Amino acid sequence: MPRAFPISNGMNLSIQEILTQAAAFVLLVFILKKMAWKPVLQMLEDRRNKIQAGFDQIENTKAEVEKLKRDYENSRARIEEEARLKLQQAIDEGKKVSKELQETARKESRTILDKAKEDIQLEIAKAKVTLRNEIANLTLAATERVLNEKLNDTKDKELVLDFIDNLEKLK
Repeated sequence: MPRAFPISNGMNLSIQEILTQAAAFVLLVFILKKMAWKPVLQMLEDRRNKIQAGFDQIENTKAEVEKLKRDYENSRARIEEEARLKLQQAIDEGKKVSKELQETARKESRTILDKAKEDIQLEIAKAKVTLRNEIANLTLAATERVLNEKLNDTKDKELVLDFIDNLEKLK
């Protein structure tokens, strides 16, 4: 009978059983190594490669997102600069138009003022001519009256004073 080793929990094991089980384990490991180990290792390698590819894709996506972010920031900065330049151009154009309008208004006001001065000078000249003609007519009338009524110095003086009073009444 095979020799048994007592185990503390009350189970008896023999050397033959232990050797049989060890041989079966070694045989099982050998069979698994030949048949199942390579596919399992291949499956683990494939899984590792797939995970690494996922990490690489994540890194590529992060790099692409960063590039897009930089492009966006550059585009935004460029657009803001263009907007600022266009706004400045509009302001400059507005100032230019304002200056042109002011200059045109000044020229027109000078023209109107010059025309008004010319009209005033013309009216003054007309008034002078009219006044001259009136004075000539009045002088002729006064002279005629004096010549018609030539009596004495007192009478001449009265006629001139009467003539001046009549002139004042005509005003």
